[in-house]
Amino acid sequence: METIPDKLMVIAGEASGDLHGGYIIQDLIKLNPSIQLIGTGGAKLAANGVKLYYNVKDLAVIGFWEVLKRYGYFKQVFNDIVAKLDEEKPGAVLLIDYPGFNLRLAAEAKKRGIKVIFYVAPQVWAWKKNRIKQIKQYIDELIVLFPFEVDYFKKEGMNTRFFGNPLLDVAQVTQNKTEVFKKYQLDEDKTTICLLPGSRENEISKHLSLLIETAEIINHQKENVQFVIPLASTVNQSDIERQLAGFDITLIQGDTYNIVGHSDFAVVASGIATLETAVLETPMVIYYKISAGTYFLGKHILKIETIGLPNIISGKKIVPELVNNFATAGGISDVILEYLDSKDKYQIIKKDLIELKKQLGTTGAYQKTAEFINQYLSNL
Repeated sequence: METIPDKLMVIAGEASGDLHGGYIIQDLIKLNPSIQLIGTGGAKLAANGVKLYYNVKDLAVIGFWEVLKRYGYFKQVFNDIVAKLDEEKPGAVLLIDYPGFNLRLAAEAKKRGIKVIFYVAPQVWAWKKNRIKQIKQYIDELIVLFPFEVDYFKKEGMNTRFFGNPLLDVAQVTQNKTEVFKKYQLDEDKTTICLLPGSRENEISKHLSLLIETAEIINHQKENVQFVIPLASTVNQSDIERQLAGFDITLIQGDTYNIVGHSDFAVVASGIATLETAVLETPMVIYYKISAGTYFLGKHILKIETIGLPNIISGKKIVPELVNNFATAGGISDVILEYLDSKDKYQIIKKDLIELKKQLGTTGAYQKTAEFINQYLSNL
């Protein structure tokens, strides 16, 4: 199939992918203002000129059983996007994370002679190692976010690029604590605990009551504490406000990094938010509630020992994790109080997070990625 080199299809299936894609495309259109952009994503990609066929709000689910429940819908979405490959004939596809969907799409793109650039390597080094053959076969260029991934994938004979981890550019505090706390009527003299329920609606529905109960327990055991929930941009704030009615928890949308960065401790749902919190050097406990089937699959079949990115990247457990039956309000509150009441333990986490940050490379990742993609397209 003859393709159009100056046309790029971008596929992001989650809020984090929309964020990555938005920054990359923002830099890419500065280099090539005439580039044609199509795909799936959210507000960030749309704001940068990508014509969206589907929105991440409708695509973001997690866990094997959760995906299975919506199999018919995802099959329809997949078939529609494959049809768009035939109709639009892009020179390349930029597939951002979302491996369960995007690796299958990569295969369809390759059948049509469309180049495949995959951004955020599937974590085969942590699980699903059998996917490496599929990745090698269908991906032309792999852009990874962690230095150790370069050697891993190059040993498999793949074209692998590392331009630094973009969180070093994105996850930054932009205002001092006094300014931020004044803006949201928070008390600088109180211990601030940040509660992060996740960015997907199904995550939030599973986690919010747990976080509220955790806050209530700590409020009864520790004085001068305040709680804040920073929401992802994709979340409907009014729904959360109704659930928080009557509880002393401050809800904030659109200022997550300033809130997390100035918090004393964070309670974070497993996912990219754990690494963002690590880059901001805020001590945390990682928790997650997933279906029994997904948990069994991960624990007993795939042999996953840890779920938190900071722990996976560090190669050791530098922050505590609580999953499923262990992720109770009592368990989480016990961990929080243990670290807040021990200066030594608290400082150990801080030190380990600073060391982790050094492993993530240098700044300028999005710009370097955009420059690479622009050059790659120009050579088609």
